[in-house]
Amino acid sequence: MSDTTFSHAYYDRHGTLLRLTLSPDDKYRVYVPLDEISPYLQRATILYEDKYFYYHFGINPVALTRSVINYINGNHDTAGASTITMQVARLKYGLNTHSLGGKLVQIAAAIYIDAIYSKRDILAAYLNLAPYGGNIEGIATASMIYFHKLPKDLSQIEAITLATIPQNPTKRNLSTDTGLQNMRQMRGDLIRRWIDANPDDTQLATLGDMPLVAHNARELPFYAPHFITSQLHRDKNYWRGAQSSIVKTTLDLELQKKLEQRLHNEIARRKNIGVKNAAAILLNYKTMETLAYIGSENYFDTEIFGENDGVRAHRSPGSTLKPLIYAAAVDMGLIHGMTLLKDAKINFGVYAPENADNEFYGPVLARDALTHSRNIPAINLVRQIGVKNFYNLLESFHIQNLRDVGHYGISIALGGAEVSMLELADIYSTMANLGEHKNIKMRIDDACNASEQILSPEAFFLVLDMLARQSTPGQRVQYAKNQPRNIIHYWKTGTSSSYRDAWTAGIFGDYVLIVWIGNFDGTPNNAFSGARTAAPIYFALSDTVAQHYTIKNNNFLRDDMNISEIDMCDRVGSIADANCPKRVKSYFIPGKSPIDTSRVYRAVPIYIRTGLRACTRNPKTTKMVVYEFWDSEYLDMFRRAGITRNTPPPFMPDCDLSEIAQTRANTIITSPIDGTKIVIVSDQDSENVSFQAITDNRNAKIFWFLDGNMIGKTISGQILTHDVKMGEHNIRAVDEMGAAQSADFSVIK
Repeated sequence: MSDTTFSHAYYDRHGTLLRLTLSPDDKYRVYVPLDEISPYLQRATILYEDKYFYYHFGINPVALTRSVINYINGNHDTAGASTITMQVARLKYGLNTHSLGGKLVQIAAAIYIDAIYSKRDILAAYLNLAPYGGNIEGIATASMIYFHKLPKDLSQIEAITLATIPQNPTKRNLSTDTGLQNMRQMRGDLIRRWIDANPDDTQLATLGDMPLVAHNARELPFYAPHFITSQLHRDKNYWRGAQSSIVKTTLDLELQKKLEQRLHNEIARRKNIGVKNAAAILLNYKTMETLAYIGSENYFDTEIFGENDGVRAHRSPGSTLKPLIYAAAVDMGLIHGMTLLKDAKINFGVYAPENADNEFYGPVLARDALTHSRNIPAINLVRQIGVKNFYNLLESFHIQNLRDVGHYGISIALGGAEVSMLELADIYSTMANLGEHKNIKMRIDDACNASEQILSPEAFFLVLDMLARQSTPGQRVQYAKNQPRNIIHYWKTGTSSSYRDAWTAGIFGDYVLIVWIGNFDGTPNNAFSGARTAAPIYFALSDTVAQHYTIKNNNFLRDDMNISEIDMCDRVGSIADANCPKRVKSYFIPGKSPIDTSRVYRAVPIYIRTGLRACTRNPKTTKMVVYEFWDSEYLDMFRRAGITRNTPPPFMPDCDLSEIAQTRANTIITSPIDGTKIVIVSDQDSENVSFQAITDNRNAKIFWFLDGNMIGKTISGQILTHDVKMGEHNIRAVDEMGAAQSADFSVIK
């Protein structure tokens, strides 16, 4: 049967038929091995078609001789002469056996087949090729369509019923009323034969008198269409040959239906704001089995291009890849969960990235920067990691359709590299498995062995700890009303450029859930927000999962990991000292995470009478007061973010300022950043460049030197604009007390 094409029958994990496909020649024809066919059916077929099947050599000489004599005598009824082997020859080679020549070829072919193949092989071939009415061929297909069963599960009376069809499939087609009536008559004949051969089975006579109920091909299911279509693409090269075409998938149909209905309801509630389409995928990250796969809100809705598969489509992921950025940074020893990052305006020549809310937080803890989806900290981290290194990290997940790394640049941190929902589910499953990368399973017999370790388990543990600190149901996002509050979600939202895509990706219990909202034609909508639109739907779907399965929170901390917990100073991110006003527990990686003692909160002497800072401590005239000591760059960020800090008052006028200057921080150049390339946007050979620097004294004068020549002066935070010619340059900023910094930049066309 190597040149015979077969259909595929796809089942869910519990044995419910999802779809029975047509073969390339438009037949319902499913192959199953003989061991998966009911013994009742095998016995009934042999009894009805060829009771000497196991004893002859492909033809029955006695029956054939009787038929020849009848033919010579003018009786053209040759019933009983054709053996099962002869029928296999006719079906296999497409023989016309109504002519004498065709019959002779059939006989020769049957003898040849019997000499080459075993009786089991011949019977298996017949039962997989025999016609059962209309375009239904093979016992597997017949049992699935007529009785909604696998052939191994057929009852005795069902097996006897089906065994009579191949002899006259047109008249005995169970899909028609006439066929059912004819079948009852012929089935009675076979029941009598069966009882003669098996006298103890007298109950069959009673069963044979009962009404015959059978289904038809019009009732075949069409569940999880996008998922099945993906499996059809996978199986397109496996139509032929004697291999089982019954596929047991990992899908949970009952849950699939519930999630489809919940998603439909959630979309319907938001149609007034232009939300029409969505997709979702659910995995068990421990087994890597795909449990639900929803490619669009409605497969049959042409208005939303519903046949498109949103699970496999490549879209901008927005901020959903940021956890991977933070994991890479943790693994390189750049940050831990409470490392203080900078969320301040930055520019790269003509490119000045913004946060989604067009605001800046100033200094922000890493975990808050991640959960609040701040763009600037993510960009700074990718610059430290290296764009090429992060690109290589994406490649380790086998992301398809990635362009050359030079195409993305720093935008790779903000969703510039498109991914599919399936690939995003792979990334989040790897996070949940602490870097152990496994293959996603869509069939029960698929392998999911770990192929590689991506980053360290400790890096992903710290990122999961950051994600778990994001707020759950509250004012910011309207979540499902019945969402269990005791379930921990490790989740991240994402919104692509121009509001084309809204995402929420999360981990809870043993599951990874990805939700996408958008339009397949890329039409933007301001309502497409990860936090405001995708997150509520994510939590609604996770609520449905929680009602279907028992959800148990997982503790990702393993005994073999190099993880420690320590008291850190809240909002500062370093080890808490005696002056820290609030301590919080936080994890870090000993020997890797950048941990030091906080120097922000310090006790300094203050004159009791004036409230000014004293030069030295005197118990009689001063008191010790704790203030915040931030670097000038952080102070400027706080100022621009509109945040007031408890900084120390000025020194008393009689203090020695030369000694004070030695304790001050350097001036910080904020524009241009060292190594910046500024592009000339006109037809001139020069470009106006903005220079800015900050100091811890906002009123201090700053003197600017371009390539050694003074070009102007400002105060902290003030911008100086100067026309700079094309070429390599050095800028140096010096404040009036001698603190200085320099930076190199270039002006190019």
